[in-house]
Amino acid sequence: MRNFYVLTPIAAKRKLFKLKLLLPFPLILIAFAIGGESLTNRLLNRSYSTANKLRADTNTVKVQLATNLLITKIEIEKKQDFTNVEIATTNSRLKKLEFKVPLTELSKVKTMIAQNLKLYPQVEIQANTPIKLQTTVKVLGILAEIKNKQGLTKVEVKTVNSILKKLEFELPTTELNHVQAMIIQELRLSLEDAKILLSYRIKN
Repeated sequence: MRNFYVLTPIAAKRKLFKLKLLLPFPLILIAFAIGGESLTNRLLNRSYSTANKLRADTNTVKVQLATNLLITKIEIEKKQDFTNVEIATTNSRLKKLEFKVPLTELSKVKTMIAQNLKLYPQVEIQANTPIKLQTTVKVLGILAEIKNKQGLTKVEVKTVNSILKKLEFELPTTELNHVQAMIIQELRLSLEDAKILLSYRIKN
């Protein structure tokens, strides 16, 4: 003979409550399995563009750059009212400097960049020129793009209130704590400022 059990209203409510608690867990596991990399990026990557829009100039951080570089290449793009200049470098973790100069005459553009980097009049901005970089910039935001396959991290530093608009570094690590430590060392940041300015993007 089969035994039949009748649930009381209280027991039925408890059983239904447990069932509701258990239902979301398979969905969470599926979400992690399908979008693991995307979810990781969302957790680590505070939106770089949004962060830039939210931070006003009053929230920028002044940093001092001091390093020895060798200029390897200069790319110049003239516009109607300004000139974009990219300077590629070696012998340092700093690999590129990008300028937006409100001039179009090449000699004046190079002079203004040299003055901005505190090299004028001793050094002329041209390829195959070693320079001792010592300058101060206001940093608006830092994006560290971790490239696991290549075993390195590319770091983009956005600046304001200067003709120097962007710095690009290349770090020989993909470990988050090492990346943060190297950025602090290169830009001479405090740990607190690094946490405010730094965002991450991960690529496998």
